[in-house]
Amino acid sequence: KSHIARMLCCASLGPFIPAGVSSSATACSRQRYCVRSHRPSYHVAATAMLAATLRRCSRIALRQQASSVFVELDLLTVASSKLPLSTDETFRQALLNGFAPVVSREGGNCFCPSVHNGNRQTLVNMLKNCRLESPEVFAHAESEELTRIFLKQLWAEAVKVGLAVDQEGLPMRAAAAEVTKSFLSKAEKQAESSRLTENGEPTWRPTPCWLSKEALKREHLCPPSPEDFEEDILPFWREQLARVDRVTALKLVPQLGGDNRFGWLRHKASGVPTGLFEEALQWKAELPECVLLVQVGDFFEAWGVDAVMLVQWCGLNPMSRKPRAGFPISAELLQRTLDSLIRADLSVAVIVQVGTKGNAKKVPRLVRQVVSPGAPTYLHGHELKRSGDAAAGEFSEGRPYVAMRLRSDGLLYAEIRPFKREIRFREGVTPEGVEALLEENEGVAWPVLVGGPRRSFLRANQWKWFPKHRKWLPGPSEMSDADFLEACCREVCSSLRLPEDPPFVKVCLDTRDSLQPLSVTTARNLGVLLREGVPSLVSHMLPPDAPAFTKRLCRRWLCAPRSPSIVQAMRELLQCLLSDGSLCLPTLHRLPALAKVLAYISAKSASERLFRDLRECCTGMIQVFSEVQFKAIWPPLLEIVAADVGETSLDRLTIVGELQSITSLIDEWVHDERISDEAAVGIHVSDDDTTQRSVERFLEANEMFRGVASQKQPLVEEAYERVQVARIELCNAIKEGLPDEQNDSLIYSIIDNDICYRQKPLKNGCSARDRKGKTKQHRYTTKRLEAAMDFYGEAVRAAQTAVQDALSQLSAELRSFVLPMRAAIGAAEILVTAHRHVSHTSAARWQLPALVEGSSFDALVAPYWLERGDAVVSRVKLSSLGAIATGPNMAGKSTLMRALGASALLANCGFLCPCHSSSRIPRYRQVFFLAADGDRPSEGVSAFGYEALQSATLLQRACPGTLALVDEFGRGTEPRAAEAAVCALLEELSARGTHFVLATHLHGVADIQLKLPGRSQPSFWRMGMSADLQEPRWTYKLEEGICRDSFAWHTLKKFGWSDSALERFHGFQQLQRDLVDAEPKASSTSEALSPSSESSSKDVAMGSGLKATATLLADVCSKDPASVVRLRPESMPPASISAGKAVVYVLVLESGSLYVGQTDHLHARLATHRRRFGSDLHEILLLGVKGTAEARRCETLLQRRLLREGSALLSSHDFRNLHFGLEESDEEEDFGNTALRSVDSPCSEDAEQLRRSAKILLDLAEKLAKDELKPDG
Repeated sequence: KSHIARMLCCASLGPFIPAGVSSSATACSRQRYCVRSHRPSYHVAATAMLAATLRRCSRIALRQQASSVFVELDLLTVASSKLPLSTDETFRQALLNGFAPVVSREGGNCFCPSVHNGNRQTLVNMLKNCRLESPEVFAHAESEELTRIFLKQLWAEAVKVGLAVDQEGLPMRAAAAEVTKSFLSKAEKQAESSRLTENGEPTWRPTPCWLSKEALKREHLCPPSPEDFEEDILPFWREQLARVDRVTALKLVPQLGGDNRFGWLRHKASGVPTGLFEEALQWKAELPECVLLVQVGDFFEAWGVDAVMLVQWCGLNPMSRKPRAGFPISAELLQRTLDSLIRADLSVAVIVQVGTKGNAKKVPRLVRQVVSPGAPTYLHGHELKRSGDAAAGEFSEGRPYVAMRLRSDGLLYAEIRPFKREIRFREGVTPEGVEALLEENEGVAWPVLVGGPRRSFLRANQWKWFPKHRKWLPGPSEMSDADFLEACCREVCSSLRLPEDPPFVKVCLDTRDSLQPLSVTTARNLGVLLREGVPSLVSHMLPPDAPAFTKRLCRRWLCAPRSPSIVQAMRELLQCLLSDGSLCLPTLHRLPALAKVLAYISAKSASERLFRDLRECCTGMIQVFSEVQFKAIWPPLLEIVAADVGETSLDRLTIVGELQSITSLIDEWVHDERISDEAAVGIHVSDDDTTQRSVERFLEANEMFRGVASQKQPLVEEAYERVQVARIELCNAIKEGLPDEQNDSLIYSIIDNDICYRQKPLKNGCSARDRKGKTKQHRYTTKRLEAAMDFYGEAVRAAQTAVQDALSQLSAELRSFVLPMRAAIGAAEILVTAHRHVSHTSAARWQLPALVEGSSFDALVAPYWLERGDAVVSRVKLSSLGAIATGPNMAGKSTLMRALGASALLANCGFLCPCHSSSRIPRYRQVFFLAADGDRPSEGVSAFGYEALQSATLLQRACPGTLALVDEFGRGTEPRAAEAAVCALLEELSARGTHFVLATHLHGVADIQLKLPGRSQPSFWRMGMSADLQEPRWTYKLEEGICRDSFAWHTLKKFGWSDSALERFHGFQQLQRDLVDAEPKASSTSEALSPSSESSSKDVAMGSGLKATATLLADVCSKDPASVVRLRPESMPPASISAGKAVVYVLVLESGSLYVGQTDHLHARLATHRRRFGSDLHEILLLGVKGTAEARRCETLLQRRLLREGSALLSSHDFRNLHFGLEESDEEEDFGNTALRSVDSPCSEDAEQLRRSAKILLDLAEKLAKDELKPDG
């Protein structure tokens, strides 16, 4: 062995050994010996000797610049020689072949310093490109250990010969674990794929027990940690089992074992997966992070770790105290179970039976749907519903899947909605905007998909809000945004097992020159997102009974505003609704959710009720886009809808034509409700009512398919005919066995779903059997009746299948009309939202201000949550000079800024604002509200640290298009540092041309001369108080000037401080004044900024009488007859008179009777009348008047005139009234002090008079206190 080894060394090294080192080795180098020609023991010895010789000669060889092939062969051979002697030669050769491409001359020799340039990561990446190409030699545990040893030795030898060194000549660290994982990954996947396809066996590994030996020694009822489980267990399930805390579930965790997928094999008698469990292991390998619910007969079952999840989160009890759980087949129970698991952020694969046993006695099953937090509704519940089952629950769209791509110019933010088959994305979003968008969705579906350039994850790790459960999507650096979004859609489809066709609709929200998404702090302080103590802005934009989708739409628009063109379109739409008092929208009460329509139609499982709702929506939008009276709203509405569905534009006539095709299809396939289709019609069995009713109940319970599909379709018609034949035979069979005395002779059993006789028939009578085949006591039947029942049951089941097939075919045909359905539902939602917004806010005197470019803020604003009569309106003039607001505690500084910010946000989103119509609001790029939000201990951030973080973000984003509202900045640090920070912040904001308002109690800021070259100082605002310093009273008025005293003692007293505590307060305050010089008081005289004062017709049978009534109504109210609005019973009133406007109305009933009334809240009053009169209501005449007193006067006069002319009035007691309080002045009511009248309150005029008198008295009292008014003697 020694001799052969020496010859091999010389043969390999002869050309590279310097002269004089070894003459014998040089001579032997001419001899050629093949290592493989000798036995393996000789090979090992030769390799060891070769390694020794290499170590001895390496330095001399390198000095003489030996060829790199020597080094390459040397490193691989030496590292191979260090493997254990028991290593398989095939695997040894596979290692050499796998790494040869990069440790070779042709591959560039990754260990050469000229290749890696001293960069360890470059060297590691080149090694990670190597792969084990022979899956047949792969054995998981053994291969991983051998590869790790080989790499360590390879790296060590490279360091010895001076190759793996950095630029400073120091050895670089090895990365054996990283390279080993990548090297074996391909072979591992190939080996698993080979076992799945060739052997037909699922991928699983034997695992005796999931818990480690140390964990088993502890108390079983202690919640485990992820480290307590064996390494073969998927990390996802380790984390889920660590959340288990229910005692019943904790007892099951130690029982998991046998396999590493379910942990259920140990409970199988054979210890080998067979039958259904073998198939379940296959599903688990394909869906490793899903809970599997498998239909087994009449039950859904789960095993192992899935059963533990059911016990923990659904409250189920285990079967036989083993990890096995289940529940009966029911659409309602299934959805309830899915909801519980989804609330725990788990995904569920529902596996159902799709047929009967074949020749192999194996029931075919398939994965019907994967339900997750992003797709939480099971769409195939109709397959599980039986007669009498409750509804499966409400549809839920779920949380969106979120994808983010990190870019240098901001983030690409996308929301993926699987049910809608839609992905909405916006570019250039700031990190603060993404944080708010994530919170606006109230959670997202995991994982969050993230992409970006190399090492961009380091930036993402700095964001505390960035979701931890994320998945990075690898891709080349040149990958486009479109390719990234496609990859995200494929990832979602793969995880939910959805088909990739039809492709997802991509909707790009254009944000150029638009208001940037709000930060979380801004959204919470302005009431867009929920925050305790802050009134909800969305709740005050809409009435309390507004549909949920209107609130979602408004919140989405406020959090992520649209482009200027879309904002302008919304303004035009609202202006049309405000100005046109005769615009009556069609009925749009039952709008189906777009996600629900598309999801069920894609799954071909839509119900008859859903089709009817879709038809009603399409019919309403056909009316809107066809009738001339809606012409003014066509351009803005179509522009908004086009952007919402991802189209550049929409053609109105094309949309109308496609919507008409949709309604025609639905009419063709769905039963016409005007045609009766009752189960018991035309059936007569007995003259006895009780006996006849038993038969009718049986038929009604079985023929639930009636009234669903149209009988015009051949397959439905054929099924109905077969049912009719079976019904006739059933009735004849029942009649044959009835006794002569037919008093309550039949019994209908709901449980067994059959009809039996109480008495045994004289002819062919026998005992009846229940559904399990057992004989019933005192229940009888006949052979003919049994056969007729079986025939009838088959016919009913065939009819149910035919009806469901008809609905499925309708769904398939409607799949080609996705765009018009999206447009119709989207347009209806926008139109209803705009109408409800206008009708509600116009009653509160909200207005549509002028939106100007690059101007100063000049508006009369009021708090959005206060009634106008209770609010103090302030005139705000704000330019790029900014303003500093001071004032006492609780004087309204924060309220003023919140009102200012809300008005700016609403105006820039296109909505009505709590301001005057003459207001001018600039177009802003950002609205930022900075307020103290406390500390964040979990993130290691103090209260002032969080203020510093928010202000740093503001300074990074500030520009001339920014509105910055800073509320008491520096609250978390000492006063001197706070003053310095405030002054620095003001100078920075002013230098950037930002509109800002700073509210502060640091009064010294007003005395510091800010360095603003070439510019004036900021404006100084203060919140007013009465002149009585002993008992000060807040006026909440915005004034010019500076407030030097915060009146903290008054606030302390107001909220419960005792007199002794207040005395101590005054004592310490006086002590502070003695220690420092009193600050000079600024002049208190300043001019206060006070607010300035400021049906469609339808032809009917009774046309002539209706026109006469309308003319009489106009005459009484001194109006033009053309101004009378004629409203259909089901239509909504014009938004401008729906609420807060005095209206006189006349209800015209089908009988010809009239009802005359007046109200200040038309929407609510009409809802009451519709409930009272129902279908008797024929038409409504409306006419707005100046005030409540005028409305009552007109109501009385109209009743008298109608009675004189002989009209039939339902109520005429008001015509006897002579006086209705004070007449209103013709002058416009003062904008800032007009109170909102109570709805239909008879005392509203008196209350208004009292309010005015009280105001006059208060003004007189103030003037007396200032000695401005000298009373007479």
